[in-house]
Amino acid sequence: MDSSILQQLGNSSRKIIFAFDVASTRFTYLSRAAESLFAGDLHIFLQQPYTLPDVVHPEDSMVVTNCFNNLLQGKPINTQFRLQLPGLSTKVICAEAAPLYDETGSLSGVTGIAEDITDRAEHTAYLLEYAQKKDTALEILAHDLRGPISIIQSVSGALETDHQRQNYSELTNYTHFIGKACETCISLILDILSEEHLKSPGIVVNKQRIDLVEKVRDVAEMFAMNKSIKQKITLIAPAKVFADVDVIKLDQILNNLISNSIKFTKPDGTITLALEEEEHSVLLKITDNGIGIPQDMQPYLFDKYTRASRTGLHGEQARGIGLSIIRDLVEVQGGKIWCESKEGEGSTFSIRLPNQT
Repeated sequence: MDSSILQQLGNSSRKIIFAFDVASTRFTYLSRAAESLFAGDLHIFLQQPYTLPDVVHPEDSMVVTNCFNNLLQGKPINTQFRLQLPGLSTKVICAEAAPLYDETGSLSGVTGIAEDITDRAEHTAYLLEYAQKKDTALEILAHDLRGPISIIQSVSGALETDHQRQNYSELTNYTHFIGKACETCISLILDILSEEHLKSPGIVVNKQRIDLVEKVRDVAEMFAMNKSIKQKITLIAPAKVFADVDVIKLDQILNNLISNSIKFTKPDGTITLALEEEEHSVLLKITDNGIGIPQDMQPYLFDKYTRASRTGLHGEQARGIGLSIIRDLVEVQGGKIWCESKEGEGSTFSIRLPNQT
């Protein structure tokens, strides 16, 4: 190819234009745009192009080798790879190249265009990360709003029934639980959809010191108010147990685990919530005498979109994200969660949270 044509193109383009001679294994042309990429050391690659593979990112070296072999076989290429230049940050390069042939039809060289797309790649990665956080936030929101909304629906139904019977003895309790459930919904929405949550590289934690016994009791009573729930829910705990927790996330944890126990426990079954204060931690256990979890499913319980996802005893659908969310919410508070279960006998989910006294 006429080098003067390449030079005219190269002088007016921000992209790197190049021509490579196969016989001499040398670049016959490399536009000035490459100077910004190689920090002015163009002569090294013009005279010693075999050093170029040395600065290709190790994970991309096979990609570059395969592309070069394709060009030698007469195949055009379009690819992306990374360069690790000494003293400079990693660069992301987009390259298109095609083989050149002489008058005899033999491969004589390669010509193409390369572009530094590092900024674009970083921006794309940021957008993907933001989109993933948004999707995760909406998944959590859709999953966890069902609990308190179900309670509101059940209590409002009971309120309507009592109104028809002109029985107002439970009115104060009804309005209290509806108010608490609405408060939980609002707090959850504000927490998950906050700008801080979406921008943070991890889950945002806002801890405060509370009495866990009071909190667990409140959640248990909310479920007890749901007339469609027949299982007996009991609490075994000392008078008070204090710990530093994120209250909204604790609500999510309790609502999900109790809901799971209800899904897999027969109506005449029992669900027991137990709190125990340890030397440097607090142990919370949620135990049911339901159908249990098959042994082969247990290693995958906390995986996202897990294969251990099952339909509830009453046909409740599972999306497979609940326990993975719970694990994240426990671990982000410095805690640990695990499960012990025997098929046909029930399950116990245990959570150990740090207790800094």
